[in-house]
Amino acid sequence: MIFFPVYDVTIAYKNRCPTFLDNVFGIEPSEVHVHVRRILLEDIPSSELECEEWLLTTFQFKDRLLSGFIANGHFENEGTEGELSTIKCSLNCTLVLAITCLLTYLNLFSSIWFNIYVGLASVYLALATTFNFHPLPVLEYVKMLSAQKKSS
Repeated sequence: MIFFPVYDVTIAYKNRCPTFLDNVFGIEPSEVHVHVRRILLEDIPSSELECEEWLLTTFQFKDRLLSGFIANGHFENEGTEGELSTIKCSLNCTLVLAITCLLTYLNLFSSIWFNIYVGLASVYLALATTFNFHPLPVLEYVKMLSAQKKSS
């Protein structure tokens, strides 16, 4: 069984939190800080009482983070992830754009079979995401069927 982590996100604005009208008129905040914490699913308690205590502790941690941000102007241990490489980011962006252009070209100007393949792959991915359907059981099922055919 595959377990996905939970991401705890805390957002803080440097000078002031933008209002609804700021968002409507596209006025950007001067500085936005984001704190992301990855929590493994097995670290979250399963019983209701333990989960309630865990949530209270988590929100107390978030309150301490925001209080520290207000006092210091940044989250504690901020910036420990290192600098981003401009060259590496540019290469990744170029690669993604090239693959996107290639697939768009193939989708628009190629045979109907490629379009059918893209459609079926999209439907499969949508169903796999929606119903938590993973290909491994399907592959095992196909192997089992082929083994039964060989034995009979």
